[in-house]
Amino acid sequence: MKKLIYFSILIVFFIAGCSENSNIVAPVESSSTEPNWISAPSLSLQKDATVSRWINGWEESLLEINDGWASGTGWISITSNARFQRYSFSGSRYITMSVNDQCGTSTFTPSGTFSKPVIYNLTIVGLDLSNVNPATVKFVYMAPDGNYYVPKYERLYVEKQSGKLQIVNAQLPHFSRYGFVN
Repeated sequence: MKKLIYFSILIVFFIAGCSENSNIVAPVESSSTEPNWISAPSLSLQKDATVSRWINGWEESLLEINDGWASGTGWISITSNARFQRYSFSGSRYITMSVNDQCGTSTFTPSGTFSKPVIYNLTIVGLDLSNVNPATVKFVYMAPDGNYYVPKYERLYVEKQSGKLQIVNAQLPHFSRYGFVN
């Protein structure tokens, strides 16, 4: 009898969890639209530069990417580093940092907040920035409320001639998707 009751309960959870309106494991949807990410539409290849490693929150640590490859329009170069300050978080986490060459967005996992911000630097060279107005470029992140915000940073560079986008010493209070918008 107990097995029949457990089995019945299991079936109910299965049906409820698989129903079309179920949001038990679905992400929270945002009513905000995607920002106008700076993109490189002329590239024939889309590639993410990625690095992962265990980071101890009590120690100063560094995640680095230094990658480059030929694209349809020339050479793409990505240099990125995320510096975790001492006591940024408690415990250890396996952290992944990924930078997309199509729109220069940086994605970090797993999600989390920090007691001291992660200091982030990113340089992408070789993008087609001919349709970009350097005066309107911003470096932003998407907050849990679905809105986009500019984190604190030291400097933002946009060089149309070399196709260079650079953010210097951005302070990341949490992990999210960060990128350049126009």
